[in-house]
Amino acid sequence: MRSVRLSRAAADYLRGESTDLRERSPAAARALSETMKRARALPQQFPEAGNTHHGLQVAGFRTLVAGEYLIDYRLTESAIEIANIRHGRMQIPMPELDDPDARDLGSYQVSMIGTHRIGSTALSG
Repeated sequence: MRSVRLSRAAADYLRGESTDLRERSPAAARALSETMKRARALPQQFPEAGNTHHGLQVAGFRTLVAGEYLIDYRLTESAIEIANIRHGRMQIPMPELDDPDARDLGSYQVSMIGTHRIGSTALSG
């Protein structure tokens, strides 16, 4: 089974969203945690579950709908790399067009990937 790795941006978003929800509604924070657990497991069982017609629209990436959230990920031989997580009402993040690294979107996305620990679950690479 492939491991799941989060980019720094995805991990930061989850931490911030969890903190905000915990302050306003512990039940909503628990629901987010459960949604993300299910969402993390789905591409491990069904790697091509996400669609390629929405989301980042970068070659090789898929977008998985998880409750009110969208998860942009790609598959490698050994891992599922989650590049971005956002609320469904948020705009799709794209690099600045003036950014010289943005000319090659594939390498831009690859540079975002890292390994992070969320809560008590290690997301390894």
